[in-house]
Amino acid sequence: MSENAVRTLRDKLRGLGALPSATAPAPPAASPPAPPLTRHALAPTADSRLPTPRIEDVMPGFWQDTPDGRIFIVERRFELDHFHGAIPLRRTLATRGEVIARIGRNVALAEIAPERLLYLDTETTGLSGGTGTYAFLVGIGHFCDGGFRLRQYFQTDFGQEPALLRALADYLPAFDAVVTFNGKSFDLPLLETRLTINGLLRGRAAGRNVRELPHLDLLHPARRIYRDRFGSCRLGELEQRVLGLTRIEDVPGWEIPALYFRYVRTRRFRAVQPVFEHNALDVLSLVTLQAHLCDLFGGSAARGAEDRLALGRACEADGLTGEAIVNYRAALEIGLGPALQQECERRLSLLLRRLGRWEEAVELWEAVAARPRNQQLYAFVELAKYHERTARDFCRAIAYARAALALLERHHLRFGAANAADREALLARIARLEARAEKAAAAPLRSPRVRRTGASRQQIGSGI
Repeated sequence: MSENAVRTLRDKLRGLGALPSATAPAPPAASPPAPPLTRHALAPTADSRLPTPRIEDVMPGFWQDTPDGRIFIVERRFELDHFHGAIPLRRTLATRGEVIARIGRNVALAEIAPERLLYLDTETTGLSGGTGTYAFLVGIGHFCDGGFRLRQYFQTDFGQEPALLRALADYLPAFDAVVTFNGKSFDLPLLETRLTINGLLRGRAAGRNVRELPHLDLLHPARRIYRDRFGSCRLGELEQRVLGLTRIEDVPGWEIPALYFRYVRTRRFRAVQPVFEHNALDVLSLVTLQAHLCDLFGGSAARGAEDRLALGRACEADGLTGEAIVNYRAALEIGLGPALQQECERRLSLLLRRLGRWEEAVELWEAVAARPRNQQLYAFVELAKYHERTARDFCRAIAYARAALALLERHHLRFGAANAADREALLARIARLEARAEKAAAAPLRSPRVRRTGASRQQIGSGI
């Protein structure tokens, strides 16, 4: 067969599909052998469909059934010798009821045993409160069976709030008081709001309302001691500077709501697991902060000069003038910085004046006035008042008033901060004192007045 005939036959076979097209690609070259599987290649990835750990597989706890559903409760135990920062939990058991009542300014706390105190802290879906905010985790703790029991009531889903509140209310009858930090403004009003919204405050089946218990809010006694020394009285600040506790990799409070919403969305418990540790530390800090404050107010703790000054202020505000004077004097004896020393001297002297202890007050004012540096205007003014009104020595009163005016004017020359009202008051005082001194000098000498009783008048009338 000729070459043209062969070509024609080949074209016909291609048209019928019996032969491959003339433009078909060449067969691919052989692929290189696959590398052997490594340990890294077999490791699970983020897309692995492994079962998500259940909460009971990760946290020590149990499910509790209530008439309103079931709720998961994490439970942990701490020994009394457990140190939270520099303070063991055991120290709180030694606090006296009258001291607890004093720091809480609530006499109802005086007769309550330490085992009947409930320590409470909440983690919520928002930090501003209101009816749209609820507590998804409530941590409580108390002393029992020779240790400290911590319970954390957790909503694993949005619909479990009635069950959480019911379980919490059923647990409250075992306690006579509640301890919080800022709970007066946040935690307790929030729980009462949620109980009301869920209809759990009506009828006998509602259990006990946490607002019915006597309340010790540790924020307020902490502020009375530390507000002038620390930039903030947040619990974290007190932990570091008072309790000796430093949290490592702790979740910040503002991030907690977002972590819970992420857990609800993904159902991965590890997203919210750090919140449990944060809450547990908060509850334990309530215990040791109470011990520290009771030691301070009860007088059994080693205290520095600034502590003594702060305690003096707190005692004076509570009407405990004797203890205030003791603390002020101790602060001055230990030694304070110039500004705090001036405050302490002023507070102590004015308190002594108010109590009529003139000799002690005058001694302190004279010491301040005689100081070559850091003289205080109030000392000269108070001495002028004393000699005018009590000692009736107008000449010395004039001298102290003029010294006060000179100090005020020197201060104005140095700092340009003289108070016009103070200057006018001193000028008026000097003018009045000079007038009274002139009048006293011009008056004839008189025999001192004798205050006669009824019997003495009768004796005079009878010629005796």
